[in-house]
Order: sequence, then C-alpha cells, then structure tokens
Amino acid sequence: MTSTPPETLEQPTGRRRLARNGPLTLRLGLLVLVAIGILGAASELAFERHWQSPVQLIPWVALALLAVALVLLALRDSGGALTTARVLAVVVLLASVYGVFTHVSVNHGSGGFDPAWDTLSPLTQWWYALTKSVGNAPPLAPGMLAQSALLLLLAGLTPKR
Repeated sequence: MTSTPPETLEQPTGRRRLARNGPLTLRLGLLVLVAIGILGAASELAFERHWQSPVQLIPWVALALLAVALVLLALRDSGGALTTARVLAVVVLLASVYGVFTHVSVNHGSGGFDPAWDTLSPLTQWWYALTKSVGNAPPLAPGMLAQSALLLLLAGLTPKR
C-alpha cells in the first residue's frame, strides 16, 4: 500500500501558488503595462494634437501596430503570432528611435533663434536640444513607445501557461 505524502494533500499556500503561477502573473503584468503605455501615449498625442502633418502620424501608426501586437500576444502563444508580435514591436522600437532623433533635431534647429547659440560648442548645443533646454519638442515622449515595445518583447519571453 502506498501512502501519499502529506504536502500533496494540502491546499497550495500563497508562496507555492505564486511560484506555480509566477510566469503567467509576470506575463499578465507586462501586458497590462503595455496597455497602459499605449493608452498614455495615445492620450498625450491627442492632448498635443499630434496630427498636423504626415510625419506626426507616425506615432499613431506605431501605437496601432503595438496594439495589434498586444492583442496577438494576449490571445495566442503560437510561433507565428509570437513572431509577428516581435516584428511589430521591433518596428515600433525603430519608429521610437526616429521620433527621438526628430524631436532632438527640431529642438536643435530652434536654437538658431538664440543669438548666443553660435557661441556654444556643438556638444552643448546637442545637449540642450536633448534636454529640451531649447525648443518645444519633448525628446523623451517617443521613448514611451520604446518602453512599451520592450515590455511587449519581455512579455513574449514568458510562457502563456
């Protein structure tokens, strides 16, 4: 006659349940953070009326791609869906890098309106453009897209089940 060890008869404690469901909890948490990032970036773009030119539509397209990737990753864990979500996340990362570059360049161009601009070293000029000490374009705003894309890539590394 075989006896069952007592630990298998007990209900799982919180620690055991968390250890067993940890990857799923981590995945869901990352996906929720991606959704919050998408909503936050969309809100910021809407508040800034970021649709005045075709170039300003790029982050809207990136958000749509990120949303598609989020839905794919949330609903499916197959190889094709995972690969598609990863490719879309990388496209969003590239769009984010382009956005940061564009914002810094626009800020740098705004520096020319300051009479003392030409007396500054090029490194100082680019630093001022990056830190928004000159110009109105927020260089870190496109970084929200990159952060959400990276979170999505991390969520894709965790198992769905």
